[in-house]
Amino acid sequence: MNRILLIEDEEVILKALTRLLERNHFDVTAAVTVEEAIEAQPQSFDLVLADLRLPGAEGTAIIPVADPVPVVIMTSHASVRSAVTAMRAGAIDYIAKPFDHDELLLIIERSLKQNRLRAQNQSLKQDLRRLVPEENLKQCRSMDALLKQLQETDDNIRFLALYGEHGTGKELLARVMHKNSVRHDAPFVVADLAAIDPDRMHVSLLGGAVPKPDETFLPGGLLHSAHNGTLVLRHPSYLSLDIQNALHEALDTQGLPGSSGLRAINVRTVLISDLTLDEQIANGDLSSDLASLFADQEYKVPALRDMQEDIAVLANHFLKYFKQHHNRANTEFSHRAIAAMKAYSWSGNTDELKSVIERAILISNDNQITPADMCLSSLNQDDQAADLSLDEYFRYFVLRHQGKLSETELAAKLGISRKALWERRQKMNLTRD
Repeated sequence: MNRILLIEDEEVILKALTRLLERNHFDVTAAVTVEEAIEAQPQSFDLVLADLRLPGAEGTAIIPVADPVPVVIMTSHASVRSAVTAMRAGAIDYIAKPFDHDELLLIIERSLKQNRLRAQNQSLKQDLRRLVPEENLKQCRSMDALLKQLQETDDNIRFLALYGEHGTGKELLARVMHKNSVRHDAPFVVADLAAIDPDRMHVSLLGGAVPKPDETFLPGGLLHSAHNGTLVLRHPSYLSLDIQNALHEALDTQGLPGSSGLRAINVRTVLISDLTLDEQIANGDLSSDLASLFADQEYKVPALRDMQEDIAVLANHFLKYFKQHHNRANTEFSHRAIAAMKAYSWSGNTDELKSVIERAILISNDNQITPADMCLSSLNQDDQAADLSLDEYFRYFVLRHQGKLSETELAAKLGISRKALWERRQKMNLTRD
């Protein structure tokens, strides 16, 4: 049951409104002044309904005290000026006396609905900050440099292509770019094309006429939903050539066909894929016309194994988060766990690293995470590393032993020359600290 704080100094109106609201299943607390209403703790209610003209302070004085609870202002002095004054003060709505009961109930329901939507929106934003924190990017020097490069692009640039291996954080980059752009208050829409029914792809993405006798026109799909914001297209290979052509025309002309002509759309579109634009064209997955829109702004998102210097930093960042989340404040990585993470190839990139660390902190029996806790125990002993590729073994061996062996000793252990050791270090970005 929604709780309403009713502030009204005229006793007849106060009683009548209380009966009306209680009959419509509201829990009502009455007050005759703003001071009395403040004592009732307005922030504990779902809505405040206040008369404008009250003894002492005006009804609008309750607005900053009640925030974020919505306030509807009533007045018998109906005028545009008083309405504007109330709305400028922060009222969610305004109604003039004498008012129709049904109209008042409609305004109350609408205000409550707006407040629920606002609360849901704030909750979703908090969830996004928790699930995809921007700090993840800033922990990696390579990713932070790419983010800065992307954020330097003109806000008027409407097309971006991000490519790289699975799990490298391409969508996270797009989210952070949107958050830090002039479009941050507009929608951020992700079109996961692989999850859309091919028979509904055109309607879902671009809208269109429903195949019915009356040819009812639907809104412009996800593209229209992202108006003034950002649309992320994941897995573009799932688009047929016809839909790619239609999408190219809509994006190029910034318009969607409607029942009464073109409807303007203003969208920044981010294309996300594992492959470059040229590779997608060569595979027949992407039309050259659609690809041409993104050709001037194409960026590679690096794989985790190419950010060797960031693995330990990023791992400790994830560990800090999961220690708080799972109440394991004293848990740390063992030295062998750090070496194992640096030696591992991370085919799933940062997504895999994050999952492995969370699993490890849940199953570890003490306050030190070992390679076995991370299912990287094959890196625990040299004679157990036979299943590694040559590159993985080289990286593991060097990282594990360079603290106690000279370059000459390392080369001898590996059976290669010092020059070959140096060249391989350079190629794998494995410079000695």
